[in-house]
Amino acid sequence: MQKKIISMALSAALLLSGSAYADWISGNSASLTIPSGDSSIMMDLADTPILVTLKEQTPGKADVTFEPGTDAPFTLKDIPVQLFKGKAKTSPDSLNISIVPIINSGNGRTFYLIETGDADGCILVSYHNGTFTKAFEASSVPGNWKDANIAITAKKLVLDLIDSKGAVTEYQLAYDKKSNTFYPVPMQVEI
Repeated sequence: MQKKIISMALSAALLLSGSAYADWISGNSASLTIPSGDSSIMMDLADTPILVTLKEQTPGKADVTFEPGTDAPFTLKDIPVQLFKGKAKTSPDSLNISIVPIINSGNGRTFYLIETGDADGCILVSYHNGTFTKAFEASSVPGNWKDANIAITAKKLVLDLIDSKGAVTEYQLAYDKKSNTFYPVPMQVEI
């Protein structure tokens, strides 16, 4: 009887924790390489037209603004963006950013994965009911990370964090339904 009560308590704790591992569907990646400075592009991401504006504030950093039609714009301020040096005096420096729409098939929520070639520029943004919110930042994971990327598979989102020596640490991103955010769970090493 006591084992049954403990088992039921553990099951209830797991169900009430609010986290979920869901099926993920990714759309086509939109990669922008633009001359450093200011630039804008209109993209259709997950059937939502979005104006993405890069406004370089300081060399190697930019603001990224999402403006979905009449909804309020959402700006990620001062994101590190990898700066590619021009090869000749006539070739300007350029910034590179990648944006991938991701849909949680369990609840239909849409997210945008932003990757800039820097750990501080690896961000998941949620878009729900006409509002953008930050759902995850790779820079929130303790450590001294040089780069980060998120691999999207059908069953999970895998965060790779790379330190200055090139060592890779992997996490699975768990989705918290209540807060509409993600948190990293260390990946198990397979033997």
